[in-house]
Parts: sequence; C-alpha cells; structure tokens
Amino acid sequence: MDPDQLIERAKFIGLDGVCITDHNQVWDADVIAGLRKKHDYLVIGGVEVSTDCGDILAFGLHQSVLKVGRATELRAMVDEAGGVMVIAHPFRSYPALVSAHAHSTTVGPSRAIDEACSRSELGIVDALEACNGQSSRDEVGFCYAVAECLSLGGTGGSDAHATLGVGACYTEFEDHVEDERDLIRQIKDGQFKAVDDRWADG
Repeated sequence: MDPDQLIERAKFIGLDGVCITDHNQVWDADVIAGLRKKHDYLVIGGVEVSTDCGDILAFGLHQSVLKVGRATELRAMVDEAGGVMVIAHPFRSYPALVSAHAHSTTVGPSRAIDEACSRSELGIVDALEACNGQSSRDEVGFCYAVAECLSLGGTGGSDAHATLGVGACYTEFEDHVEDERDLIRQIKDGQFKAVDDRWADG
C-alpha cells in the first residue's frame, strides 16, 4: 500500500488524518508536506523503532534511528526532540500473559496484569497502543487493563498493510489536530483515547 492509497482510503472512511510509521525509517518532512498538500489532508510522519523492549512508535523525530537499539537511547532522542513515544502492540509476544488474564477468575488485577505492569519499558513511554488492528480481542482487553493499572493513556492504530485494514483501530483526540505538534501535545496531556471498530456490533 503506497501513501496515496492509504490517504485516499482514510478520507473515504471518514478519518480526519493519518500517521505513517514505517519500521526504522523516518519520513522526510518535505515528503510528508507534499502528501498533505497533494491530498489537502492531515498526514503526520512517525517511525516504528525496533528496540530491545519491542517496537516503539516515535513522533517528533526527524533524524535517523537506524543505529538505535535500546529503548532508553530512543527515549533520550525523543526527549531532546520534544516528541513522544508509544509502545506498539505491547503484548503481541506475550500470548501466555494474555491467555492467563482472559481466563482468570480473580477479582481485580490478575497476576498476569501485575507481571505485565512490572515491565520496565512501560515506565519510559508516554502511552501504550491499546488497540491494534492485528491484535485479538483478548489482547486488546489485556492492553486496556494494563493501561488502566498504570494510569497510562491508550492509543489506537490500524497497523494496516493493505487498504481494507485502514481505520480498524484509531485514536480519537479531544481537540482538533492540525499538525505534528498538536498530536504530541495532546498525547503528553492525555487528551486522547483508543477506538476499536472491529467489534462495534458486539
């Protein structure tokens, strides 16, 4: 799916804008500006960085991340740039925790949640991707529970690699997002929530 296809699909289904976050590849600001002008549509460039703590979405960075391997190193870069970090699909690699929580009969936080909340990387990000278009219902439920336990905001992202996946999950902001700075400010201020439309009818 090229950016034009993504944008056209997002406009068609009623999204107000898109964030493009390729793996370990920072988008050129001029290319993003060109896409926005071409489509008269909000386009924000981010990056999904592969770190020792899993994949982390970063916004506000405009420099190469190819040599970044540690989440703490990425945190320093993001802070210097005045950006934000969101841990992507944080429990995709932890199916046992997700399953344990889904089948728990415990009232209140389960042991699985306690274990998940102890992960050090959750203490250095600005938000957690609660809804991901490639995640199961149980995984999304677990993400919400962990985010609540940590008082950490949850975002939504389609993780779409084809047009039909666009908009399956998204982030709803309290205020209008005009550009990258608006996005960063509202994430820092907690003015957002995750939306998952895949099971809207039950």
